[in-house]
Amino acid sequence: MTTRAFTLVELIAVIVILVIIVVVLLPATGRRHHGNYRQVKDGVQIRSIQQSMVTWAGQNQDNYPIPSDIDLNDTIPGTDTQTAETEMTKYGKDVPRFVMSLLIYNGFFGPEIAVSPAEVNEMIKADPFCEFKNPTGVAPAKRAKAILDPGFACYPDEPGGDIPIPRASGTTGLGGFSYAIVPFVGARRAMWQSTFDASQVVLGNRGPWYKLDTNGKWSLDPTDRRGKNITPATASNSLLIHGARNSWEGNVARNDNSVSFETRPDPENLTIKYGAGLAVADISKYDNIFANEDENGDGKLYSRDDDRITPANVDKRKNNYLRCWGGDGKGSNLTIDPATKQITSIIDFWYD
Repeated sequence: MTTRAFTLVELIAVIVILVIIVVVLLPATGRRHHGNYRQVKDGVQIRSIQQSMVTWAGQNQDNYPIPSDIDLNDTIPGTDTQTAETEMTKYGKDVPRFVMSLLIYNGFFGPEIAVSPAEVNEMIKADPFCEFKNPTGVAPAKRAKAILDPGFACYPDEPGGDIPIPRASGTTGLGGFSYAIVPFVGARRAMWQSTFDASQVVLGNRGPWYKLDTNGKWSLDPTDRRGKNITPATASNSLLIHGARNSWEGNVARNDNSVSFETRPDPENLTIKYGAGLAVADISKYDNIFANEDENGDGKLYSRDDDRITPANVDKRKNNYLRCWGGDGKGSNLTIDPATKQITSIIDFWYD
């Protein structure tokens, strides 16, 4: 019995085939590892922001930052703590841009932490012009008492109503915050504190908008267009942060200071109980963190109008709800009740 060794030609052919296989597989492996790195780093950044909020709460009766309780010298332009007839009342200060600016200004984290390493929107970048002393956006006589840099904007142009305040450089337009936070108004105000409750979501990757069918199943609506660029839900940039064009995935921080990576908008460990009887046996019982569900309903109906926080539901709905929001109190998208001076309406502000 004789054995035959590979000829030189055969050996070269095998090597060529192996090289081709490696060349084909390496980019995919690299993309997967790069994606995993961004996912993990993004979770670390969200945890840093959440931990900053918890640290603040530890020194402020368990409350997360509330600018209206802190800015007693009215250093934030256009606001007045004492006089209700001014352009913005005291509670007009309580919007995401001022909360995040307060934490950045006081050194809890840098502006680069506010932007996800997986960010896909070119209009959201780490703010290079943050001022940490005597911010020029504050009136000269009040700069020494400033609690934050009012020039910081969470979302590009703050199209939901916030007044862009020019930087010292004269620039405006860019956003410096990748994430969505719970609208801490009405019934959800109780979530804006360190409650150690794992069922409360307060911060996370922003997401798209959804529709609900009569079987209680959530899906992206290709006909529902929103945001500055009138984008359909299926084309939202928020889907590409960690997921794909047909599904959302992202990191979410909860009130027990934990961060988890979720692969669906209604995580199976976040239940929701509806007041009305559930007529369909297999109806979803999980809380969609991007939907303002009616807890007194039957869990089978949801429309674009439900996404709005209005005076009629602000004190009734307290399920998990993350979104981009802000406003100037003039009625463009955020309004303040003239009697209570509280924020009671947040409408039609979605950012991709």
